[in-house]
Amino acid sequence: MLIHKGNFLIVKLAATVLVALLAWCATAAPRAGPVAPAAPDAVAVAFYGWYLDTLAADQDPLSDRRERFAVYVARDLEARLAQRLRSGGVPQADYFLQAAHYHADWLRRQVHAVTVRQRSQGRERLADVIVTLGAGGESTRTLALSMVLEDGLWKIRQVDPARDGSLESSAEQSVI
Repeated sequence: MLIHKGNFLIVKLAATVLVALLAWCATAAPRAGPVAPAAPDAVAVAFYGWYLDTLAADQDPLSDRRERFAVYVARDLEARLAQRLRSGGVPQADYFLQAAHYHADWLRRQVHAVTVRQRSQGRERLADVIVTLGAGGESTRTLALSMVLEDGLWKIRQVDPARDGSLESSAEQSVI
């Protein structure tokens, strides 16, 4: 016999106290508040790393990996790009790279980004991010991204080649 008749009450009482203690600890634990979204520049670096890997795997990010694509790209931009593809317009350059093709050194995670500005415009939260692909030299590409906080995540709304002093409000610039 594992439990002596006289000790059964003590074991039952100890188990009850342990359950009560665990229940109290679960309710007394501090609740985590809302999690802040990843910074716009961190999202941009993650996007371009994933995007370039997808292209290198000879896949189309918009059609082959649409669910992941939607994590990084604002709904309005995604819809415009899909419409452009449906209309049969063959782009001369990749929209997100602003180039006809990618360079091999971009694939080695040579992606850097910096958030230049965050602001509110009406009910929207917007950010301007500068992304540099490549580690310097002729293959380096610098892009200006306009990002929007959508569904609690920073997403790309617009991509343009970066020009000196080109960070006027990207909402007024043409999108596609």
